Amino acid sequence: MAESEVITIRVPKGTKATMKKIHVNWSKDIREHIEDRVRATKLLDLLNELQKSSKRIRIRGDSTDIIRHYRDIR
Repeated sequence: MAESEVITIRVPKGTKATMKKIHVNWSKDIREHIEDRVRATKLLDLLNELQKSSKRIRIRGDSTDIIRHYRDIR
């Protein structure tokens, strides 16, 4: 495993005891969820940046020419 850091979370009273009764690799599941959430947040941030920058881009020309061009290359 790559270099890692430790984080601590608090859960409601009784949850830890219930978690011990359930045979799940909690560390793995929580780690994967956090990594997925971080990845999704980064992608969403990138999408927002792309949307902001695309508002400044203006395309000049006739849309029918563009549509014909892409229709013809299919």
